[in-house]
This record gives sequence, structure tokens and C-alpha cells, in this order.
Amino acid sequence: MIHDLTKGRPANVILLFAFPIILGNIFQQIYSVVDSIIVGRYVSYQALAGVGITNGLTFFVFGFVLGITSGIGIMTAQFFGAKNYDTMRRSLGTGFIICIALSLILTALAIASIDISLEFIGATEEIYEYSHDYLLITYIGLLSQIAYNMVACILRALGDSKTPLYFLIFSSVVNIGLDFLFVKSFGWGVQGAAWATVVAQLISAIFCFVYVFSKYKDLRLKKEDFRTSWSFIWEHLRVGIPMALQFSITAFGVIVLYSALNKFPTTYIAGFTTASKIQSLGMLVPISLGVAIANYVGQNYGAGNLVRMRVGVTSALLMSIVVCFVVSITVAVFANPLTSLFLDPDIVGDTSEIYAASTQYLYVSALFFPFLFLLFIYRNALQGVGITFMPLMAGVAELVIRVVASLILPNYFGYQGVILVDVLAWVGACLLLYVSYRVQMPRSERKYKAKYFTRK
Repeated sequence: MIHDLTKGRPANVILLFAFPIILGNIFQQIYSVVDSIIVGRYVSYQALAGVGITNGLTFFVFGFVLGITSGIGIMTAQFFGAKNYDTMRRSLGTGFIICIALSLILTALAIASIDISLEFIGATEEIYEYSHDYLLITYIGLLSQIAYNMVACILRALGDSKTPLYFLIFSSVVNIGLDFLFVKSFGWGVQGAAWATVVAQLISAIFCFVYVFSKYKDLRLKKEDFRTSWSFIWEHLRVGIPMALQFSITAFGVIVLYSALNKFPTTYIAGFTTASKIQSLGMLVPISLGVAIANYVGQNYGAGNLVRMRVGVTSALLMSIVVCFVVSITVAVFANPLTSLFLDPDIVGDTSEIYAASTQYLYVSALFFPFLFLLFIYRNALQGVGITFMPLMAGVAELVIRVVASLILPNYFGYQGVILVDVLAWVGACLLLYVSYRVQMPRSERKYKAKYFTRK
């Protein structure tokens, strides 16, 4: 169902809108985590490490996709909030044109760069083949990822966060079933885990398209909706490209981090991979609140509800702080039991180093979660009104911090230095975004009032 986010109590509206996104991200992370659990328990810890070091590389590509589709969604949210439905449909048509071109270009570039990327991060011979196979199959399925993200971002822009949830649940169940079938039953190893994800995403994307355009008459596009112009395309890319670059720049910092991590034994890489998967579950709520606040801000900014917009951001910040407290304690207390889900001693053998590497990372990161949680709110609030430069610069700051820290800290502090790389990046980016929010949001409001002075 399409919802108008410009009406109702802000905190309730944001929470109700975010809740399906949270559930959807939980299921999305579940099948990502299940991939790693099945690989770690039924293949080997070397395979787990091989899949783990691809995190930054896949995020580099998928983050770019997410940024472009999120930018399109923000434009759609603003047109919807302004009740300009004809332009909204034209925006959707333009978005589809952009995504088709993006899928062709990115798939070709990603596949061509696999060997260079793995050499850059210093993948060892012990895990190289696992990483290569996983990346190749994942990139082949890039089109399904783009298709799903496009439809999901459009629906969320219109206030519908439930439909993407239903299809994510469906996709997660299919993915988990295929994981067991391909990896455990067929013995396809990491290739089976990758194919399970690709097939599940493709099925979900197809069903999502069919459902959305059969149910929502207002979203049914006509031939004229695809008649666009370079200026209108640029209007979308102007928002989407900085968001895409911000994600990809952050991902490049993760790639640099893994290049430093690859200098340590494979057991440390496996432990770091395990901890990062657990951490990703803890990040689900702030990520979801960030998505919710971007669409909430986009609709209310388009409608001229500037005071309501600020109240909503404040509510999201308070919710994020409360959740952060709960997540930090949970991660710290259950670090060992959570790590054990990924390891089978009968297959892996001695797991003591893997446990130590995983729990160390979880203990330290839990202390710095407040910076990470607030980062998502400030970043998405700025992007919701079309301010993309400073979120991009925050991504650049993360990259610089990760590069410099990766070159220095591991040499002095060993594996603990690798752990500190991540948390220092969170602190730097969060502080920059906080200052930007305090300075640029009032400017954006004054600019809006000057342009639409007569709007109530």
C-alpha cells in the first residue's frame, strides 16, 4: 500500500515505515549470513575466508547500484510529496532507462576486473580460487540485483515498505533452501552458495515486477513516460551519482582494509569475516531507519513541511540511540555463541584463533556502535533533501582514514590495528556528517522558502 509520509505523528510514521524495512533487511542479511555459515560448516574455513575477502569488492559494485537506485527513489519521493504524478511517472521511466544502461556497463566491467581486484587485495593462493568463483557468479547475477533494488526504492519512495519485505522474505527462504541443496547436497562449494543467491534474487525480481505493475495502476508506465531528456536524466544522476560514489568509496576503504588483513594467517581472515557478518546483523536497524528517514525527508521536503521534517529526523536519532544501546550489549555478551554458528570443529579443526579474532573485533566495534548508528541518520537526512556533496565527502573521509590507518596501525598493533581501522573511519565520518547536518539543513530550508515562498 502507498503511504503519504507527510501526515501523522512523525515518530509513529517513521517507525511504522521502517519496521518492514528492518524485517526485510533481517531476511536479506540472514541469507547472506547463511551463505557464510553453510560454507564455513560444510566446505572449509579457507572457503569461508575466500568468500569473506570478497565483501569489499561486491560492496564496491552493489553499493554503486544502491546509490543510483536510491537517488532515483529520492527524486520519486519528492515528486510524490509535491503531488506531481505525471512527472513522477516520467521519473520512473527515466529510472528504468538508467538502470538498464547501468546493468550492462557494470556487469562487463565487474567481470573483467575480478583478477585485478583479487591481486590488488593480495588474495593468497590458499583462498584465491574460492574468491574468484564466488565473484564471477555474483557479478553474472548483477542484473537481478539492480532490478530488485529499483522496484524496492520506487515503492519505498511512495511510502510502501511492506511489499519489498514480502519479496525479501520469499527470496530469503528460496536462497536458504538452495544453499542447502547446492552446497550440502550437490557439493558445489562456494559456487553453489553464489548460485543460490543469484537464482533467489532473480526469481524475487521477476515476481516483484509482475506484482507491482499489476497491482498499482498509478505506476503503470506508458510509452510517453520513457521519453526523457539528458537534462532530466542528469537531474536524477545528480542525486544518484554522489550517493553511488559515497557507497563505492566506502567500499574501497573496506577493500584496502582487507588488503591489510590478508597479511595475517587465514584463521584471522576467517575470524574477521565471521565477526563482520555478525556485525552486519547489528547494523540492520540503523540502516533501515536511514532508508526510512531519506524517504520521509524527501516527501516532506517536496511538500514544504520543513518543521515536520526536522522533528522526524530528531525522532529517528533518538530511536537509533536506544537501539544502539541494546545491540552493543547483545553483541558483546553473545560474541562467542554467535561465532560458533559459523564453525564446525569436526571440519575446521582447531578453532581457537578464529574465535579470538572474531570476538576481539566484536568487543571493540560494539564500543563504537553509537558513531556508526548516528552516521546513517545524518547521511540519509541530508540526501533526502538532495544534499549529496557532504555525504560524499564523508565517504571520502572514511576512505582516507581507512587507507592511512591500514598502512600504519597493523604494523604497530598487529591484528588489533586492523580492528581499529574500521572504528576510526566511523568516528571521522559521523563527526563530519553531524557538522554538515547542523550547517546545511538550515541553508536548505532557507533555499526552499526563497523558491516556494507562497507554498503553505
